[in-house]
Amino acid sequence: MDFNPEILHRYFKGTYSKKDYRNVKTVFEDKSYRPKLKEHLEEHWNSYFNEPLPENNIDHLLYKLQKQIQQEEKTEQKSRFTTVFQRIAAILVIPLALSVLTLLYLQRDKNGADTAYAEIRCPLGVRTKFELPDGSTGFLNSGSNLRFPVSFSGERHVSIAGEAFFNVVPDQSHPFIVHTQNLNIKVLGTKFNVIAYKEDEKEEVILNSGRVEILSPEGKIYDTLKPNQIFTLNTQNKAGQKNNVEALQYIGWTEGKLIFRHEKMKQVSERLGRWYNAEIVIEDPEILEYVLRATFIDEPLDEVLKLLSLTAPITFEEKPRETTLDNTYKKRKVILKLDKKRQSAFK
Repeated sequence: MDFNPEILHRYFKGTYSKKDYRNVKTVFEDKSYRPKLKEHLEEHWNSYFNEPLPENNIDHLLYKLQKQIQQEEKTEQKSRFTTVFQRIAAILVIPLALSVLTLLYLQRDKNGADTAYAEIRCPLGVRTKFELPDGSTGFLNSGSNLRFPVSFSGERHVSIAGEAFFNVVPDQSHPFIVHTQNLNIKVLGTKFNVIAYKEDEKEEVILNSGRVEILSPEGKIYDTLKPNQIFTLNTQNKAGQKNNVEALQYIGWTEGKLIFRHEKMKQVSERLGRWYNAEIVIEDPEILEYVLRATFIDEPLDEVLKLLSLTAPITFEEKPRETTLDNTYKKRKVILKLDKKRQSAFK
């Protein structure tokens, strides 16, 4: 079989056939295709960057790819193959397509030294696991970006836009610092969740275990968190607030659980939109007054909307999906409307 990069692109875009599926599986599992994969990786790199990709990096990436496939072959999950490639795309940094995309690039610091960085870009509707150079692990949620150096030197700095869960390897000598647009989160070894989407008017840090210090980008200390506490920053006025919470409800998404605990409909619609890669529009402002308490596990959007209509005077309408010029479908669009006939029953 000839190596065809277009088949890889079709697979990650979700427009592949059964024959494409078999071809992709063969390419990534058959060592004889390694030279072609290396060549394709180099070509893709050169189309984005001026710096050459070191030979050792290519071999290392392909080696990790092979190991990941071997590990996944031992499982019997129905979605095994898809899971393999979602994890590979996030861990391996092979920017082959529009699914989970990871880039490698060089950046020159103020002293003129070059540092290699990796950036994981997780699109809407996708969640993926990652592993950092120090062995720390975590999950990246829908519509999020994570940037980190290929190898840590001294303090361990990473940057996040979106939502991520971190399980940080303890290292007293080298603090782990997560940078968002408005916060620095400093830890030594702990588990915590960060929510920092650029379009939101707040950023949140939820501590599961250990201890974290919350600072401004300028170094001002906002607060220190203990387990089962949340720090919320208003990104408009920079005011911060700490509260006690049940941390597990904020990290359920790492296990495929969508958990709501008395959340207002504005936040509900935003989270559903990111989770299902859909546009959720609230037509009537009265809906914003209602809150939702529910837990969904691997439920399709239609079922979630049906339950939503049972817990509040809400009806929903899904608009016909439109297509683009290249015949791909745009994201689903759902309109939430107030059911005035049932409104009095919920007062």
